[in-house]
Amino acid sequence: MIYQGSNRYPVNGIVVHCTETPPDWKDGQKTSVKVAEVRRWHMEERGWKDIGYHWLIDRDGSVAQGRAETVIGAHVAGHNAGTIGISLLGGKDTGTHFGFFKSFTTEQDSALRKLIAAIGLRTLIEWVTGHNQFDAGKACPGFWVPDWL
Repeated sequence: MIYQGSNRYPVNGIVVHCTETPPDWKDGQKTSVKVAEVRRWHMEERGWKDIGYHWLIDRDGSVAQGRAETVIGAHVAGHNAGTIGISLLGGKDTGTHFGFFKSFTTEQDSALRKLIAAIGLRTLIEWVTGHNQFDAGKACPGFWVPDWL
């Protein structure tokens, strides 16, 4: 399905990520400051044209837009076209099969579920997966998405 009124490529999946930052990273600072730092990492340190994720979810459940959904992301090599990338702030020192609540908050859980549902109202989402399901060498997002769902 293509978003109406745009030239966006067909989207059928969501890939969940984490920023691999500690729980207290930039504690007390606005979500926008944190997103700006992730954007800087992606643009200055990796040389990308923008932040790789479409959405980011802060520890308090605040949802911030990264890259526009109408633009192909840069969040999982070989699988950016046709997907929306969502990253949870946190996830440092996690493993592939850690439970969601080992690294993330109930507010993030609620916000992620609501965001996935909202995206599903705009386009047909056939699957939701974690970055680690595309790359066995990655722990990101720090939990096994099929178990969480």
